[in-house]
Amino acid sequence: MNAIKEKELEEITGGQIESVTGPIINAAVNVVKILQDAGYNLGSGIRRIFKNNMCPLE
Repeated sequence: MNAIKEKELEEITGGQIESVTGPIINAAVNVVKILQDAGYNLGSGIRRIFKNNMCPLE
């Protein structure tokens, strides 16, 4: 097996992409889930208002 010199080690690239990591992707997915839930709740509220199906405030 050949030994790799230090200069050659510095030139090796690979592995994970530096700009997009797991935690960044996870955070983006969580933001999408939050927006989806907010849209669902907003749509349900609008539908209940127009169908006059609101809970009494008493």
